[in-house]
Amino acid sequence: MGKILLLVGLLVGGYYAAYKVSTYDPTVFAYSKDQVRAILDDAKTALPRRDGAGEIKIWSAGRSENGVRLNMQYASGAPVLKCEAVITAIAPDQTRVVPDCGPRSDSALRNTQDELQVPMFDEHIQATLNKRAFNRATVDQKHIATVFKNLGGMQNEAIRNMEEMQRLEAESRR
Repeated sequence: MGKILLLVGLLVGGYYAAYKVSTYDPTVFAYSKDQVRAILDDAKTALPRRDGAGEIKIWSAGRSENGVRLNMQYASGAPVLKCEAVITAIAPDQTRVVPDCGPRSDSALRNTQDELQVPMFDEHIQATLNKRAFNRATVDQKHIATVFKNLGGMQNEAIRNMEEMQRLEAESRR
């Protein structure tokens, strides 16, 4: 009888653990919308560049209609990249925060370039709201996943571009 109760207990516990893992959403935080806005508005991340030449900086550019505007700069002379942390209250003490770095285009190459910015902003949000250090390994994994996800589209676009260039070159020779 004891073994049956143990088995039932393990099954129920296992089911509960599996349910919790399957419903986990890393974009949901146990803060109110105002708390998230205040935390992200004050947050700054500075990371050493891998080539040793300066720092990568991520900071708030102020509040926006949907959340908080974020800026990132890979070096002091580099252009400032922009993204928005979209903040949505899903309960009084729960908020979803996702980075929105702009609309998608018809170009797979352009979309990939734009999507490669998102993991840095996302990790800034995750690290800040989870009160932990910025994890570059997570960013690297997301970069690799983005490239592989878009690889077929980028190859097709490159082939179309090459064919168009060859056609224009052949026309210019006539």
